[in-house]
Amino acid sequence: MGEKIIIFLILFSFIISVNSVWAKFPDDLPGPHLMPDDKFYFLKLTYEKVVLFLTFNLAKKAERYKTFAEKRLYEGQQMIIEGKQELADKQGELYKYYLNKAKETLEKAIQKAMEKKKEELAKELQLRAEEIKSKLSESFKLW
Repeated sequence: MGEKIIIFLILFSFIISVNSVWAKFPDDLPGPHLMPDDKFYFLKLTYEKVVLFLTFNLAKKAERYKTFAEKRLYEGQQMIIEGKQELADKQGELYKYYLNKAKETLEKAIQKAMEKKKEELAKELQLRAEEIKSKLSESFKLW
């Protein structure tokens, strides 16, 4: 039950942070500033894939997926403004994809952190148990 609450709170803060990014568009987002109607747009997507591939920290990878999702949303809105509905729809699909990947990656990061914490607690309990056993054996020797 506690794990579900933690996951909910993290995902909720993740969703809330999406709204705070609106003030930053478009120039504060990292990477090349090409739009979907640019002939070199594929380079931008390739750049993002390389960045994601080279990001090994799961929490940072989730953050990057979220950032790229926000970029797709912004680009989709710009394509609607320019009357390019097909490109806007494609950006909407990419937005959903990146957002789902962000959620999945964040859940993996949480799971990994919880497993690591469990291992640390198990080791700590093992050490304490050994200390207690040694103290008990010493006290039995005194009797």
